[in-house]
Amino acid sequence: MADRFSRLQRRILAWLDMQERRTRGAMSAEHRALVLAMGVDKGNLSTSLKGLERKGLIKINRTRGGKAESIDVLSARQRMRKL
Repeated sequence: MADRFSRLQRRILAWLDMQERRTRGAMSAEHRALVLAMGVDKGNLSTSLKGLERKGLIKINRTRGGKAESIDVLSARQRMRKL
């Protein structure tokens, strides 16, 4: 069964992909920049990000206090290692 993504999750993945290409993978995407770019409630964004992380598509990097700080898109190789 293919993974299903919400409209917001598809927008998030497209934005992260664009950031990945722009920085050539040298930088993680800032959570704050993603919030601003998506223009949605932080709660909705957080729920969507957690779903993408559970599916093994992204990794949310957190501060010591547990707040989302940056997001990394996982490569196909990294996703395979998680299986």
